[in-house]
Amino acid sequence: MKAVELVKISSEALKLMSKHDVLRDDWRFVPMYEQYQHMRSLGIKYRACIHTLSDEYHIGTATVERAIRRLSRNC
Repeated sequence: MKAVELVKISSEALKLMSKHDVLRDDWRFVPMYEQYQHMRSLGIKYRACIHTLSDEYHIGTATVERAIRRLSRNC
């Protein structure tokens, strides 16, 4: 499959993602976001969630915060 074929197949989803400022690599953060939601539902404070996820996923706290902010927005 060529890249152009993949873009054609995904064009509507890509347009929608672009319109709502969802980054192309945000798919990687979906499991982390679901874990964040679960932690918050258990009453764990925001900062504790961020630091735990940062350590677990080996990414910076700022990256975790940005990803959670983007994935939390209404579209």
